[in-house]
Amino acid sequence: MKKVFTFLLIISLFCFTKSFSIDLPQEIIDLGLDFIENPGDLFFNLQQDIEDITPLPAGQVNLPKKYFGFRINVFPTLFPTTLGNISLKARFNTETKYIPQFNIVGGLGRILALNMIPAKNDKGEEIPKPENNVYYYGLVLSKTFENTILYFGAKYSECMLNVKLPEEVEFYGSTLSEINFNLNDTFLFTGIMLPVGKKDKIITAHMSYGLKYKKIVARLGAEYKHLQLGLDVFPEGLFVFHPYIAYKWQF
Repeated sequence: MKKVFTFLLIISLFCFTKSFSIDLPQEIIDLGLDFIENPGDLFFNLQQDIEDITPLPAGQVNLPKKYFGFRINVFPTLFPTTLGNISLKARFNTETKYIPQFNIVGGLGRILALNMIPAKNDKGEEIPKPENNVYYYGLVLSKTFENTILYFGAKYSECMLNVKLPEEVEFYGSTLSEINFNLNDTFLFTGIMLPVGKKDKIITAHMSYGLKYKKIVARLGAEYKHLQLGLDVFPEGLFVFHPYIAYKWQF
């Protein structure tokens, strides 16, 4: 497991070398080759980690009423992959017997390690400035049933990265000189919020489905006053399970 996270850190910071002086397990080699073949999938999944699409509580089921919130994902995005991020959300109304609550969500991010890439390579040739664009926005509808809040909605997610590496990477017969992709998709999602114990503790679960790439994303988490812990699941991803740690503030 330690080597897995070490490898993830290496590729995320773009601190590649032309060869490894140690013998890597076949599982790590396969991960590396899969990444070189399709680097966009990993970064698009990391984007899903930063997103927050749960509705804000509006006094339902003994939860304190909130109007605005923001969230920062610490692991696995800000650390170790240096994906700085912020997610925002706000609600328009308080639900009634026949009208659900409407929430807007959105956020953006950037890979901070891109600032570490030099302007020139070892040959003195200029390297194009990296381009990186990570953002999402969406609409969430929620309705309370007894002690449970159900929600559903749609969001648009986009992750673009264009970076020329200072050196061409050679990894077990495959080479990588640049990372260039622009992935975007519209997701439909549905989920549930279940307050438990103290009024600031909530169990959440949701599932998203991408219309373009048929990507399935699932999340199971626990929310406290400011802390969020949980697991994002990508059945077809390079790393299927993404444990996450995030901090939130709501007002």
